[in-house]
Amino acid sequence: MTDDGGGLPLEDLEALYREHYEPVVRLAHVLLGDRGRAEELAQDAFVRIAPRLGAIENPAGYLRTVLVNLCRDDGRRAARAKDHPAPVARVAPEPPVPPTSTAVWAALQSLPERQRVAVTLRYYLDLPDDEIAEIIGSRPATVRSLVHRALATLKEAVPHA
Repeated sequence: MTDDGGGLPLEDLEALYREHYEPVVRLAHVLLGDRGRAEELAQDAFVRIAPRLGAIENPAGYLRTVLVNLCRDDGRRAARAKDHPAPVARVAPEPPVPPTSTAVWAALQSLPERQRVAVTLRYYLDLPDDEIAEIIGSRPATVRSLVHRALATLKEAVPHA
């Protein structure tokens, strides 16, 4: 059974979803700090790539790229709407952050967006510099610089972690 858009068979899309949904939700959660919004953007990422899946060489990598871009756009929208925040309906409360992780979580959320994305992709998903550079649209040397600055900031913010 195939989809109507000429993409991959629906079974392949379902397999991609089963294998990568939770990892991309966790990635978005780290980037955004909001589990509910992370779930919404993860679903949006799957919807956006579904019509093109048949032509994509690395669907998981492309999915991460789309997700990071959606998170970036969401952050920009939130910054513009800061004066007029819309109410957020939550399906379930966010799981609590363990007390031992609170300082690290807060420090990570306080990093500039590109640093937070680079360090998250490096240490959370264990991606190489080349793939991170492709996702964020920069050079590998820039990725190394972003990660270095992020780690320095995190070490200052959480010296005993």
